[in-house]
Amino acid sequence: MASQTRAMSTQVSNLDRTLAASLAAFSMFVVGYTAVRVYLAQPATDATVTTVTPHQATLWSGLGR
Repeated sequence: MASQTRAMSTQVSNLDRTLAASLAAFSMFVVGYTAVRVYLAQPATDATVTTVTPHQATLWSGLGR
């Protein structure tokens, strides 16, 4: 009986695999999110470049003509 219990304790259950995969996916998300935030927080090398997004109404103005 002891050998059977020892064999069962070394087996990895489906729940363990699911939890490990979830933890790995969450960790990869956190690392990726942090890397993107750090990259985007860096100041621009050329401060004269500006990006302007027009209002939604100007994007659809040509449709009604």
